[in-house]
Amino acid sequence: MILLDLKKYIKQHEQVTLKDIKNHFDLSEEAAFGLISPLLKQGHVQEINASSCSTGKCSTGCSQNSKGPSYQWIDKRLKNLSISIQIT
Repeated sequence: MILLDLKKYIKQHEQVTLKDIKNHFDLSEEAAFGLISPLLKQGHVQEINASSCSTGKCSTGCSQNSKGPSYQWIDKRLKNLSISIQIT
């Protein structure tokens, strides 16, 4: 049930951090990452590295100051492709 709530939460907020998930669901960091991991593997959620915003005052107004990765819901699920490549 909490996994469905997590999906809704990420969809509603568009972009969340692990800290947001921890605080909202009152979880430890390990538990929060354990919940989001399957969504990452399945391609429903994409990890976004927020370290490029060093001041927290960028034009997007993200107000994040290198808090680590953020997570964004992907409406069209990403799929891994296995393509064989032969280098000669």
